Amino acid sequence: MLSDADLEKICRLSKIKIADSERDAFLTKLNQVFNWIEQISKIDVSGVNLDDADDMTSTPERPDVPNMPNSRTELLSNTPHQKFDMFSVPKVVE
Repeated sequence: MLSDADLEKICRLSKIKIADSERDAFLTKLNQVFNWIEQISKIDVSGVNLDDADDMTSTPERPDVPNMPNSRTELLSNTPHQKFDMFSVPKVVE
């Protein structure tokens, strides 16, 4: 079970800032995750043979065929601002 000091150390090491109002909820959820990990670590996997996963040796792949499913007019019909057959966006750099 994690304490407030543990949470403070985790926040410092991961450079995460948590508001004081959220600390209790965050600590509760983090403890739930660690309890779940502890439960998983108790599962007996001694009878599991890793060689049974031989069917995963090849991944089915789709053929790499170039296609253009969208036309320029279809794409530009989704924007309210267009100019010269292109998207028009606000100027970012002055």
